[in-house]
Amino acid sequence: MIGRIVHKWNGLRLKPKLFLSYLSVIIIPILVLGIYSYWQSKQLLNTQAEQALDRNVDTMAGYFNYKAELYNHTANIILNNSKIQQIISTPYMDYVNLYYDLNRYFYPNFNQIRIGNKEINQLTVYTENDMPESGYAIMSARRLPSFAWYKELGQGEVRPVWIRHSSELYFISTFPRLLVNGQNDILVMQIDMKDLFGRVAELMPGNGVIVTNAKGGILYSNSTESVKAFRLNNLNDMDIIHAESGTVEIGDQKLLVLKKQIPESGWLIYTYVPVKNVSLNADKILTATSIVAGSCILLLLILITAMSNNLMKRIHTLVSWMKRVETGELDLQVHTGAKDEIGELMIRFGHMLKRLNEVIQESYASKIIQKDAELRALQAQINPHFLYNTLSFVNWKALRSEEHDISHIVVSLSKFYRTALNKGGQIITVREELENIRSYLEIVLIMKNYSFDVVYEIDEQVYAHKMINLVLQPLVENAIQHGIDKKDEGRGQIKLIAGIEADTVVFTVEDNGSGISEDMIGNLLTAQSSGYGLKNVNERLQLKFGDDYGITISSTIGKGTIMKVTIPLSIEA
Repeated sequence: MIGRIVHKWNGLRLKPKLFLSYLSVIIIPILVLGIYSYWQSKQLLNTQAEQALDRNVDTMAGYFNYKAELYNHTANIILNNSKIQQIISTPYMDYVNLYYDLNRYFYPNFNQIRIGNKEINQLTVYTENDMPESGYAIMSARRLPSFAWYKELGQGEVRPVWIRHSSELYFISTFPRLLVNGQNDILVMQIDMKDLFGRVAELMPGNGVIVTNAKGGILYSNSTESVKAFRLNNLNDMDIIHAESGTVEIGDQKLLVLKKQIPESGWLIYTYVPVKNVSLNADKILTATSIVAGSCILLLLILITAMSNNLMKRIHTLVSWMKRVETGELDLQVHTGAKDEIGELMIRFGHMLKRLNEVIQESYASKIIQKDAELRALQAQINPHFLYNTLSFVNWKALRSEEHDISHIVVSLSKFYRTALNKGGQIITVREELENIRSYLEIVLIMKNYSFDVVYEIDEQVYAHKMINLVLQPLVENAIQHGIDKKDEGRGQIKLIAGIEADTVVFTVEDNGSGISEDMIGNLLTAQSSGYGLKNVNERLQLKFGDDYGITISSTIGKGTIMKVTIPLSIEA
């Protein structure tokens, strides 16, 4: 089978071979890369959408928890007021004393609470004390069985409790049991639902939201609006309440469901959104990726065709020259400006015609070497500029796409390599070396999601002094990999200190990581260990300045490591 394929391949003309080769080497990777980019982008968008939804749920849970604490605190002010307890437990024989106590103690407390909490529509104490009722403020406990919301309370249910009946929301709490006469009096707050749940649309725009009390009774639901907005079929609140958190299928619909409990009140918040809504932006990316990939493929097909035609044209030209030579036309003048393999064939063919193969081959080889040297010299000048220009272009694209993290990384990377390359020089200022390590740390912090802190303590007198480049980066890298990355508990910190001591400049890199053993300290600066570059840095320092200078390391297991670099105060460029 393979032999037949090879035979057919060898029988093809060069042009279709080139076309198929280009197709497999260029176009297929573009398709694979496009598909991979789409799936990665879709996964990233879904993750970001879930995280945003989770943050919104946390915000809403915090808001409801605050409100529940507020109402509970308000209720406790009344429940624990000794005067109010005394009034509702006293068997008044004289109405004059009753109304005196009500006007002096009871109503002022109630009115003050109503003024400070305008969302409380009604405050009522239901008492078993045989005393006159006073409007909605004091009512007989015998009325309770006639209220529909009271029938929803379980026997012996622990107070406080939240109940919704019809369009009203009730917060019910019990007075401390009055030991003198054994009364079981309760306080009922009627809460304005618009005030309590009015911010749901603001906090959770475009999401379905259900709030239940600790027993699963529904306190709030916007399912009617959500079902219409999401165009969902056969969906009710209990489907969401009984679903697990995460992506679930309800009927023929796939939903993303999140659940969060409110500690103060025991409420549960359920929020949901169709997965297709979360993936909406991913579909836009698919369209954009398809357009870009299709445009690239079309452009490549045009370029491949043009390149193939150009290549075949020159091959046909070379064949025609050979046929003319076969007829005896030995004074044929060969001209070509191409430097590729076909151009080389044409040049060699011209050399053969002039009977100067050996001389021309030597000259040609010499020219090739010379061109290669010139190219290498040119690359040494061009490559840094090409790198900086490319990074500048990537930064522009990132800013244009509002990808500020990418822009920050690119700018830091550009600063890092500009100092590191230093136009081929080894001596730089301390200021440039510190800028280099700042750029490196900025990149690492972004890559590690700012999982550790960096502290700089720099004496400004060191900035103007000279040093060899790329000294601090290996020390910082070692501190991260040997210290911070292996730290089990607490937040990591790297401290970079630079100052002048006597006639030396001293750099100190401290970390609060796990520390390293004495054996490892000994190996870091020897040939037996790569030491994350410390060995090479130490050798460079001692070769340049002598054995009195270089790197010293001290460490305490569990507390961290201190690395010091000492260089002369005065260095000749």
